Amino acid sequence: MKVVDTRGHTCPAPLIMTRKGLTEAAPDEPVQIIIDNKTSLSNVRRYLTDNNLIFTVKEDGNIATVTVSRGVKVEMSNDETEYCTTTVAASSVKRNTVIAITSERMGTGDDELGTRLMVSFFRTLVLIEPAPASVVFYNAGVKLAMEDSPVHEHIKELIDKGTGIYLCTTCINHFGIKDKLPLGSFSDMYQIINILKDADHIIRP
Repeated sequence: MKVVDTRGHTCPAPLIMTRKGLTEAAPDEPVQIIIDNKTSLSNVRRYLTDNNLIFTVKEDGNIATVTVSRGVKVEMSNDETEYCTTTVAASSVKRNTVIAITSERMGTGDDELGTRLMVSFFRTLVLIEPAPASVVFYNAGVKLAMEDSPVHEHIKELIDKGTGIYLCTTCINHFGIKDKLPLGSFSDMYQIINILKDADHIIRP
């Protein structure tokens, strides 16, 4: 059994550690995840459910132990609060989710905090399954697709997952950064409007 100890970490670190543990484990090797806060437990449970993995949860005070069974049928516990399974039909329906990025930062108030939040947003976004259909960048948001962007690697990972990356050409020209944009497709307003119009769900961080 592979053990992933996330104690002392806050989100999104436990999610990242969970995904890493699941990736490194052998195909039939159970994975045990130790968590010490409710928020991370909720997020990990949702992540496992979205990925159609069968798991059990046992809580002892502030410590929760999540055991993911891989290739082994798990008998349902009498205590429903300790057992969570997935509905394949529900998670197999892929929504056309579009992420609209309008700024280098998430929220307003403190620029340093806003930058950290945006990095955390993209770090967590790559964990979500299914991945969003598209990410649209406009206004100062296009700067996040620059080669020295703090979320550059996360955008590359989204592209590898099949997510479309669309950058506002007018915005790129306005900021004079065309030569610094290795990621994504240059898009006009007509395309951007149609991407947003056809979305089932739009997220604006």
